[in-house]
Amino acid sequence: MAILDESWREVRVKKWRILVVGLIVLASLAMVVGLWIRMRSDLRVGELLARNNCDVCHDLTRAKKNEKGPYLWGIVNRPAGSVEFPYSGPFLNRIRERPVVWTEENLERFITNPALFIPQIQMAQHTIEHPYAFEGMDSSANRRDLIAWLKTLQ
Repeated sequence: MAILDESWREVRVKKWRILVVGLIVLASLAMVVGLWIRMRSDLRVGELLARNNCDVCHDLTRAKKNEKGPYLWGIVNRPAGSVEFPYSGPFLNRIRERPVVWTEENLERFITNPALFIPQIQMAQHTIEHPYAFEGMDSSANRRDLIAWLKTLQ
């Protein structure tokens, strides 16, 4: 009888181990799939971010109208300062010293913290004339989505 109880316990322990290992594998798989999905750009989120952050001062349409800031149509891989626009002195000084092309990498750095990328840039300054300063975007996922959407403006 003791041998039978012992084997029954072993079977129960093995079943629980299989169940626990299976749950861990499923949870890990769900995490990997979730991360994979989130690592992909979401153009819908990118468009919402552009409308809520960029559209305040920049034209996002094919019309290519300059507003408080230069238009953003075709910005990806465009040389900085190449649009006919009255850029601020700090911006012009920066691109004269070190020319910038708006690659995805440079846009990422700029959107993270505009004032760090181009010190004293007007769009990051809170003033009476410029109440809607953009100080940067903390979320790397949001920056990725925004840049992916900006790439569609061709």
